[in-house]
Amino acid sequence: MHWSAWIAIAALAVPLSTPAAAQDGMRADAPVAQPAPPPGDGPALSLDALTRDIIANNPERRFYQQQIDYAGVERQAAGRWADPELVVEFGERRANDRTTGALTGEGRSYAVSVVQPLEFGGRIALRRAIADRQVALARLGLAQFDATLAARARTLGYGLFAADEKAAAARQVAERMRTLARVVVSRDPAGPAPQLEAVALQAGAIAAEQSAAAADADANMQLHELNQLRGAPFSARIRIIRPDMRLPDLPSGAALADSAAAHNFELLSLRAQLEQQGLRVDLARKARIPILGVGPYADQAHSDIRETNYGVRLSTTLPLWNRQAGDVAVEQGRQAQADASLVAAERRIARDVFDTAARYEASRAALARWSADTPERFATAAAEADRHYRLGAIPLTTYTQLQQAYIQAMTALFDTRRQALEALLQLRALNGGEALDR
Repeated sequence: MHWSAWIAIAALAVPLSTPAAAQDGMRADAPVAQPAPPPGDGPALSLDALTRDIIANNPERRFYQQQIDYAGVERQAAGRWADPELVVEFGERRANDRTTGALTGEGRSYAVSVVQPLEFGGRIALRRAIADRQVALARLGLAQFDATLAARARTLGYGLFAADEKAAAARQVAERMRTLARVVVSRDPAGPAPQLEAVALQAGAIAAEQSAAAADADANMQLHELNQLRGAPFSARIRIIRPDMRLPDLPSGAALADSAAAHNFELLSLRAQLEQQGLRVDLARKARIPILGVGPYADQAHSDIRETNYGVRLSTTLPLWNRQAGDVAVEQGRQAQADASLVAAERRIARDVFDTAARYEASRAALARWSADTPERFATAAAEADRHYRLGAIPLTTYTQLQQAYIQAMTALFDTRRQALEALLQLRALNGGEALDR
């Protein structure tokens, strides 16, 4: 029988992997060399559902909520008066005659007074305002954590999806080449060509399996971090539903920088800290105003007579030496540091916005040059190359090049889209989690 007939029979006997499997993210059956199940097996989640799950179950989020509760307690305590002071005195009393100096009597004496310090100059209101800023800072911290967590969840989720897709494509190529190698060696041997072609195909299958193993390792890394973020066991398996691949148009760099200046969590936090520090400066200046203490007192003494005194006691401080000036200088120095930190952060975030926007536009421009059906076209070409090589219509070099090009194109496509998505999510985080659509 002619060798072309053997090829036609083998082509009918060996099923080809369909391009639709690569398009829908389905995996081909694992080859003999890799019997382990794919890392993406498990319940299917969308990126939105994954993000909600992580934010709801993240074990670290409760600490930020506790900070809000603690700041609320601090605010309640800041509006209260200072605790009253209780003073108790014990002693002895001796009475002598004014003329002779003779002792006329002696006995014990004691005094009790309760003094309530009263602060003036709006110091209680200033402390309450400082505590209000602390509550706002705690809420900003929680909002920033949620936005950062959502961005990380989407990045890891897409990374898991892309790694699964790359591994599926590489396994498909590896299985196809190993199957074809077995077909080649089963031909009527007419010289060393079939054996050499089989070795070349097996080498290509090994390279494809190595690519699949690298993609599986990447998928496991993404999966383990996702499980840690959502408080699940490391061994838990999930599968990501094909996400929306569209990349929106962005406003200009200046508009993005202005929006980040208004909504960025770090800048909002630094501005709140600067305002809070200004209130601390005012509070340090108010410390020069005396604190008035007022309250009842009573004392008794026993000697030659029994004497009882009672009334109202007033006390205050006399700020003659102005020791508060040092405290004011310290708070003003901290205010200057907070102002410098805010200016530096504004400059850094503006630069980060322009850098990240440039990375996004570069990746988006590269993707725009590729048609939307690029993965399907390469999958179809790889399958057609397998069919034509079985029929002897194309040489081995063309076949192997098309199989390798399929893997490389899938890798480049998913990696470029992942870079664009990471840049977009970073821009959104810099913008305080606000939408960036033009």
